[in-house]
Amino acid sequence: MSSTASTTSTIRPRHPQLQDPPKDTQRRIPVTPAVLRSIFASSRSPHEERSISRIAFFRFAGFLLSVVGISFFAARNRGFTNSAALLGVV
Repeated sequence: MSSTASTTSTIRPRHPQLQDPPKDTQRRIPVTPAVLRSIFASSRSPHEERSISRIAFFRFAGFLLSVVGISFFAARNRGFTNSAALLGVV
């Protein structure tokens, strides 16, 4: 073992630009989905934005319908006769 071991609290970066910035410069706007959406939406025209939103809606609706269809098909193959049994109520 090396006798030159030191704790991590005493290690400092050699370059000043790698050190932590002062506390007052660490204030940032939180990155939320709404902020990201507004950034991307600002680069598109309203027509392009409507078209993309419409495509996303229909893809999501298709996904939900396929999940429901697969669930009912699987429930029918397992012998459930009503939706209460599918939900585990009975």
